[in-house]
Amino acid sequence: MRMCHNLPITIEEGAIFIADSHHNSLYQNTLDSIFTELLKSKKRQIFLMGDIFDFLIGPILQSIKDNQRTLELIEELSLKHTIYYLEGNHDFLLKTIPYFKNIHYFPLNAQPVLCRLNNQNAYLAHGDVFLSWHYKFFSKIIRNQSFIIFLNLFANILYPKIIRFLQSKNIKKKNNPYTPQNFTQFVQMRIKKYLKKMSIPSNSYIIEGHFHQGNYTKNQDINYIGLPFFACKKKYFIVKCADNCLTLKES
Repeated sequence: MRMCHNLPITIEEGAIFIADSHHNSLYQNTLDSIFTELLKSKKRQIFLMGDIFDFLIGPILQSIKDNQRTLELIEELSLKHTIYYLEGNHDFLLKTIPYFKNIHYFPLNAQPVLCRLNNQNAYLAHGDVFLSWHYKFFSKIIRNQSFIIFLNLFANILYPKIIRFLQSKNIKKKNNPYTPQNFTQFVQMRIKKYLKKMSIPSNSYIIEGHFHQGNYTKNQDINYIGLPFFACKKKYFIVKCADNCLTLKES
């Protein structure tokens, strides 16, 4: 049974956060070795923060087939570790796939996910929340059942074109990872969007991927953590305990 939470999740020391690995066995195979190593480690929380795969849509069978080995590794991990998977804009509609039966899965409409970190609220999201109406419209279209049926019907023609496009896009991202010139201004904008939608206590955390930041700052009494672009930097965050406080350290 797929699980979501009504109560805040307590983020524990040793928890791992991975975002935006854009994995594809054909051209960006970086995750299998990491997951294999994690199979050997002691039990811990693993937060997969979206765009873990470059193209993985539950009802698109070919996308499942292409990523089968990595999905099998994730399923193995879920038998030992506690895995939370937040869907992104490259991997979604996954709650019905068999590999996710032991995974805590959060679709876009369930994000941000309320957690507790260092006795403070922590709001987790892939990052494609509270964006423009254009993006909301796009998100609805790509998740629409009619679009999925159309894509499956013409998979022989469309699927290879999508993969080639994503591959070229991925290479460009690797050479030129997106980073706003003014991180402080970017964070102000993101926090403002959150505050418009919800009340966030002082000293809370917002943790996002999507924007490929790999940076941290505090603004408007809120801690903002932009997760690194794993596909490029091969880095992730680990929750560490220092001076009796939990913090996230890049690894």
